[in-house]
Amino acid sequence: MSTTKWLSGIAIAALGFAGWMPAAFAAAGDECVKILGYEWSGEKQSMDPADMHSGDDAYHTFAVYNRLVDIDDNFNVLPELATEWSVSPDGLSWTFKLRQGVKFHSGKDFSSADVVWSFKRLLDPKTGSGAQAVLEFLDPDGITAPDPSTVVFTTKKPVVELPVLITNKFTNIVPNGATGQTLRLHEDGTGPFMQEQFTPNAPVRILRKNPNYWKAGEPKSDCLRITVAQEAVAAVSAMKAGQIDLMLNVDPSVISSLKDDPSVQLLQTAASNSMTISAWVDTPPFDNPKVREAMKAVVDRQAMVDTVLLGFGEPGADNPVPVGSPASYTKEAPKQDIELAKKLLAEAGYKDGLKFDLYTAEGVPGMVLMAQVYAEMAKPAGFDINVIVTPADSFWDDVWLKKSITTSAWSMRPPGEGLATAYTQNAKWKETHWERPDYDALLLKANTTVDPAERNKLFQQTGELLAKEGGLVLPMFVHQVLALRKGCEGYTPRAQNFNLNFETLSCK
Repeated sequence: MSTTKWLSGIAIAALGFAGWMPAAFAAAGDECVKILGYEWSGEKQSMDPADMHSGDDAYHTFAVYNRLVDIDDNFNVLPELATEWSVSPDGLSWTFKLRQGVKFHSGKDFSSADVVWSFKRLLDPKTGSGAQAVLEFLDPDGITAPDPSTVVFTTKKPVVELPVLITNKFTNIVPNGATGQTLRLHEDGTGPFMQEQFTPNAPVRILRKNPNYWKAGEPKSDCLRITVAQEAVAAVSAMKAGQIDLMLNVDPSVISSLKDDPSVQLLQTAASNSMTISAWVDTPPFDNPKVREAMKAVVDRQAMVDTVLLGFGEPGADNPVPVGSPASYTKEAPKQDIELAKKLLAEAGYKDGLKFDLYTAEGVPGMVLMAQVYAEMAKPAGFDINVIVTPADSFWDDVWLKKSITTSAWSMRPPGEGLATAYTQNAKWKETHWERPDYDALLLKANTTVDPAERNKLFQQTGELLAKEGGLVLPMFVHQVLALRKGCEGYTPRAQNFNLNFETLSCK
């Protein structure tokens, strides 16, 4: 899932970074570009792109694999393993021409058979990939390879945004016949780096330059050393001490300690992660739509952005589409309305107020503070919310999807994917238990509508249905801040925080 699960199970001492790694790893990859991540999959870490549990897996997956096509922050499609593409006049068949001379790290030549296998594998329920929910429009029998350098996707209805929708985080290409059993521990990609050291739940990953990479002159770095940190102050101390070259997310609470440091350059994305409070719509008291509506009415969204993110973000409207998008059902985030919330609670049978536990952890920077600020905002309406802060290293395994209301976070996605990832009936991570056939039908219609204006109207209707009736409180989108050490160059952060590109990153 693209959830951004920030914290590692590897504790960092608050007074020093270097001592947190076991001695066996202390010098490993010291000559490499040092990347500090913020999410953690622990024992579930995998080299299999179909089996990504968190953004933690993206740190290595997007370094060792390529997708058919890439996208920029505006969801414009860019060539990657495909060099060009076209659609048939009836909109049912998309043809992709493949890059020639590409080899997998095992030495195998890349061909159309690998693309067909990769996508059919994602659609196979036995694979258990989160890709199923966002590739619902694909027909496995419609994915064909007329020749070694051509792939055709034929759908039952026109899918005008197919090139965008196949750029989700799972669609990195693996060799024909590759299985999850093999790929979990041993990658075989076509990407700029190759696996050298990887063990699930180990503190260090090392990736070496692919000498046969298809992009001439890239990657710029000989190797990457990837570690994950959970303690914001210690991580910043490591950055200031020059022990880290690239810090992939700076907690808003410590940005001020870096912004005037001449040895550090801060980089900022546009709307990136969404931060959420997600409740099960089939479980009391959240099964009452008036309770859910009241939960959304108590939020002062701009105050939330200013308090939790120190302004590095923008208000949301309780669905994964940012307010500024043409696909957004509203052009202005909802306003706080305490009196409405009181009225709704009374109508729901809670005239004396409503008490419940809200589970959270520092799953992304600021997530605990968001829960605490939310609880304070809800008090005047009669909510008594007990914020339970759980251990970061076990939150995503033991709490998220297991408690009826938790905080969460999701990376930015195009509307057709973002509205599907956690909210369709076949979604892998149904964190609100939202299962509505009418919602799924509306979204599928949007994703298969050719006219852009009509498609946006359908996205708007889909987002409004989720926002008004679903169990999702989405108060804000994060503008992610990264830190780059002086002497390093060539890294451009992306709003899709899983879509990492280290190809041009280099450090002196």
